[in-house]
Amino acid sequence: MRLVLVLLAALLLAPAPAHAQRGGSRNPKELIKQAERLYDQKKYLEAAALLEKASESLDDSRIIYNIARAYDQAGRETEAISYYEKYLTDGENAQLRKRSRSAIDRLRLQKEKEQKAAAASEAERKRLRAEAEAAQRRAEAERVAARRADEANQQRLKVAREETQVSRKRMQVTAFALGGVALAGVGMGTFFGLQAHGSRTQFGAARELDAKLAARDATRSNALIADIGFGVGVVGAVAAILLYPREPVAKPGKARLTSAPQGTGAGVEVSF
Repeated sequence: MRLVLVLLAALLLAPAPAHAQRGGSRNPKELIKQAERLYDQKKYLEAAALLEKASESLDDSRIIYNIARAYDQAGRETEAISYYEKYLTDGENAQLRKRSRSAIDRLRLQKEKEQKAAAASEAERKRLRAEAEAAQRRAEAERVAARRADEANQQRLKVAREETQVSRKRMQVTAFALGGVALAGVGMGTFFGLQAHGSRTQFGAARELDAKLAARDATRSNALIADIGFGVGVVGAVAAILLYPREPVAKPGKARLTSAPQGTGAGVEVSF
């Protein structure tokens, strides 16, 4: 590229009518020199812009080739191919035409590879996005399922607590009833125990056989009933003590979502 620019600059220094300006406010030779400096500094796009301005004033196909080279070095394949093709149409130098054809083939193959790479990248991006969306949908479905499971669990806990409260009240009523039976049994035992004591006193004080027999029978009957009453009282008291619920009804458990190891699932944990 530098060689072509040097040759072109040397050509411009020659006073020939073929290189006369067709118009423009800037000297095309100066533009070419500036473009050469920019090209050496690897500022290829700036060099191409100056060469394009110079081509407006000079009718030389080598400028077209140099513009193509500048765009080629800048990585602008489309513009480079366009100027290489233009040189194939207007250029006369066989070596530069050969280079132009080779550059066009190279750039087209490069563009094809880049397009395939871009298509593959886009396909991969779409695949990753689809996977991310699917994962998001699965996560949302899991959250909904966990929320529903939590609600169902809370409902079961509520029902269980209500059933426990009903059962506790039933046991309390039964325990109170047995306590009443126990008190009644003790009262009956005490009453008939006193009656038996009185009958025994009468038995000791009686002087006639019939009176003694009657006092004896009364003592036995009252003592038996007293024993039965005390027995009922003891059994009722023990049963009341055993049946009366000592622990209060537990408060509703608090459920929270838990994850299984390595994300293999989810569950509901209830703490009390």
